[in-house]
Amino acid sequence: MTLTEAVERFIADWRTEGRINSALTERIYRAKLEHLAGAVDDADPALVTGKDLQRALGRWQGESRRQAHAIYRSFFRWAMTEGMRDSNPADMVRQTRPKPPQIARLTREEGARLLVTSRPHRRDRWLVHLGCCAGLRAQELRGLRGRHFARPGFIWVSPDIAKGGRERWVPVISDLEAIVEEILTLTGLEEHVLPGQRSAGHPVPDIMRDTTRPIGATTLYRRVVDLGVEAGIGVRVTPHSMRHLFSTYVARHGGILVAKALLGHADISTTQRYTDAPTLDELAISLHGFSFFGAVPQTKGATP
Repeated sequence: MTLTEAVERFIADWRTEGRINSALTERIYRAKLEHLAGAVDDADPALVTGKDLQRALGRWQGESRRQAHAIYRSFFRWAMTEGMRDSNPADMVRQTRPKPPQIARLTREEGARLLVTSRPHRRDRWLVHLGCCAGLRAQELRGLRGRHFARPGFIWVSPDIAKGGRERWVPVISDLEAIVEEILTLTGLEEHVLPGQRSAGHPVPDIMRDTTRPIGATTLYRRVVDLGVEAGIGVRVTPHSMRHLFSTYVARHGGILVAKALLGHADISTTQRYTDAPTLDELAISLHGFSFFGAVPQTKGATP
């Protein structure tokens, strides 16, 4: 049996068991495993060694390498249960140490400034409000269609766009109500809320948005960065910065279990990474009025 054939059986089994439950997850697994198959000339799974995996993993760094390593470990563990081999070569490769993500933390005032900056243009306005006020991931923002807003008072994050297929419902807060009303008025049920751009040679040049396909991932990322600059925020703002802003203040308002549910985290430890540290506003308030000179009684006539 070739590695490619084994990969097809593995993915079919994991889909049946519900371990691979979204198209995005399947694409990620396929991409990593197909790269391995190419690196070993589609050898029999029984012949793949730890050195083969180490060579294949050399393509990635950081979190991408950790993800590939985990996928290879799961695949060869499955291969062992299927009697294809006796050991797991992924166990012979040292795992990459996780690095804490570098995310720009925003104050509440900076979040409000970002929202105001986005208002003049519809797609910017919808993008930033859905990121800051609903905490949606970039892939979820790109997958949103009109049908995800059909239930009054909620945004439906359906399994086909949610990470890991974990469906959830996000209540529409007051800051988001006008945006949702716009979306319901202007977007068809199957139209993308954040549409892509038509090509320059499109036969209908007056309509530059193509609602049949989503905004590109790179375009979305760059637009958020640019809006952060336009808002005068002194750190690099990314789509994840908006989600982090939402999670920080939701956890303070509703508690960590509410934040976990609204963010779609599988493990509360992930939510805690967002919320354990004090917010920038809390840090500023805690030191408000402090002065080294004011903290120490001054001797009459002394010069600081």
